[in-house]
Amino acid sequence: MGDTTAFQAEVQAWLHGILTSEKPLDGISAYRFGLGEVEEGYVLYLAGSKIYNEEHDEWAANLPEFLAAKELIISGDDGREWYWILLDVIYVLGRALRKMLVQSSFLGGTIPVYTGFESGDLYRIK
Repeated sequence: MGDTTAFQAEVQAWLHGILTSEKPLDGISAYRFGLGEVEEGYVLYLAGSKIYNEEHDEWAANLPEFLAAKELIISGDDGREWYWILLDVIYVLGRALRKMLVQSSFLGGTIPVYTGFESGDLYRIK
């Protein structure tokens, strides 16, 4: 993932697919782009929760009420540590969430959006 531009295009295409094909349930209070480790490297997924507490991250540990059907596999072939992957994801998603297509979608408006590794810290990106 040394090329951030290529990674950014890949994430934007994945996110565009979700925004045009998914319809979350009403009442979702917050979304998170979760990161997990898989054999190929890392997996990025979008989950939504009706239970949300800005002061406590425990809400993200509950089973989500919404889970996007498509995940994005991020190759781990370049040998970078997990924290570099996380920084790239924060940067790329932060930029993507500010685009007009996203702002007019279910991820737009004032709904909070976070990212982070499973069982790790959450970072608010919108």
